Amino acid sequence: MIDTISDLAREKSSDKRRELLGRVADLFFDGAEHHTEQESLIFRDIVMKMLNEVELEGRAEFSNRAATQTSVPNDVAMKLAQDDVQVAGPMLQHSPVLTDEDFVTLSQTLPNSHLEKIAQRESLSGVVTDALIENGGRSVWHKVSQNKGAEITEKGFETLVSNASGDDILQNNLCSRPDITEQAARKLLPLLPDEGKKRLSQLFEKNAELAGALVDGAKRKVAAESLLGRNGRIETKLLISDVKEGKADLSESLIRLVEADRGGDIVLFLAAIAELNEPVVSNALYQANGEPITILCKSIGTSSAAFAKLMALRCEKLNLSLAEAGRAVAHFKDLDVTSSQRAMRFVQMRNNLGPKKAS
Repeated sequence: MIDTISDLAREKSSDKRRELLGRVADLFFDGAEHHTEQESLIFRDIVMKMLNEVELEGRAEFSNRAATQTSVPNDVAMKLAQDDVQVAGPMLQHSPVLTDEDFVTLSQTLPNSHLEKIAQRESLSGVVTDALIENGGRSVWHKVSQNKGAEITEKGFETLVSNASGDDILQNNLCSRPDITEQAARKLLPLLPDEGKKRLSQLFEKNAELAGALVDGAKRKVAAESLLGRNGRIETKLLISDVKEGKADLSESLIRLVEADRGGDIVLFLAAIAELNEPVVSNALYQANGEPITILCKSIGTSSAAFAKLMALRCEKLNLSLAEAGRAVAHFKDLDVTSSQRAMRFVQMRNNLGPKKAS
């Protein structure tokens, strides 16, 4: 075989290059399992040279032939993968030679047309889908989310859901994935039309409690966002009422207020839930010593995530470092709920015994 390939490689006629490349492929791929290492190296060197001299159609023909072959040298596969999409497509979509590391590297430089081909492979690891989602555009996200053989990580779902608003294709793909995470499903559900909500909930039908929680959580989120989209304390009071009646989640509601940077409404909200006067809560929130607000939040059952957001806002308002917020969150996690509630009962009692406001 070596002599035959070498003779073909000496052919200088440009109009025969395409035919020669095909004959080289025939000689190598037929019985490739019996070729020696030396023969494989010669094939690689000749093909790498000829790919620079053969026109597009010839390279595309060779790529289609080589795409499913396990004997293709990796550097040949990589060269084809970075060619025009007509050449690269078959290799990117089907080659068993290209590795996850190769795909991650390729995703950083190839255009979306090429990344879409990778996204359509029969199976994809989470490492590759993370790279495609990070480096690709919306058309790539559509292909990844549509591919049931693609493993999507928690990070990947987070990114896709964050970009699903107004994208019917992405929404439709995501609500059809049985591997979607609960957190991603909760965030996605409010964006969907009724049919999409039904389809997404059906993915969790084996867990009736979770399915119900998804729907209820979406309703609470929509209600909270509707309230927070309008100004005024009246809406915040309605939100407080919903929290007390169990119609809205305390921590989610607090997070919405914090993210909207509504300081006065945050004080109103915490005061109502903790049954304290607003000046007391305002003083606890904005004084240098963070212990009072930490105890207050712990006593009413605030989540660590909500408390962390509140502390970040507090540090911003008081010109404190974020390290201070980190220490407060760590202390919050260590606090005992029972002790915090006992301390708050004392504060409430003292508050109730204080001077009455004039009506």
